[in-house]
Amino acid sequence: MQLVPPTTEHLQQMMTWFSTQQQVFQWAGPSFRYPFDIVTFTEDLSLQRLASFALVSDKQELLGFGQYYPRLEKCHLGRIVINPIWRGKGIASTLVEMLNACGLKQLRLQQSSLFVLKDNQAAINSYLKQGFVESIYPETLPLDHCLYMTRTLK
Repeated sequence: MQLVPPTTEHLQQMMTWFSTQQQVFQWAGPSFRYPFDIVTFTEDLSLQRLASFALVSDKQELLGFGQYYPRLEKCHLGRIVINPIWRGKGIASTLVEMLNACGLKQLRLQQSSLFVLKDNQAAINSYLKQGFVESIYPETLPLDHCLYMTRTLK
């Protein structure tokens, strides 16, 4: 598996992974438009501003997508999603580890962070297994029902 810059084909495939506004909200937050088309989907991902990666298999199958950026002196991971046909196979852990390693190195930071909605128990469990812990966010949380999780470089 490897991280690569997302192509238009990757984005078009990702668009098929979301069939409701709630799914998009859970993944990308309230400012991501739904319904979307390739133009709004690409714009809302902020690909020019955020480090964005597709996780592909050795056969170039799209397995997942994620982003990172600096936030409060941490490598903040965001918009992590796994291709529905690959969920439950440990791919999320691989994606998070690869994004995290890349982001910490590029940003020269020692800690990572992410937001996750409180009702997304599968994601919370995955992040806990990877060493993330629920933390107090030093500012006002962007959403009432989300958790802020952090992890220190091992």
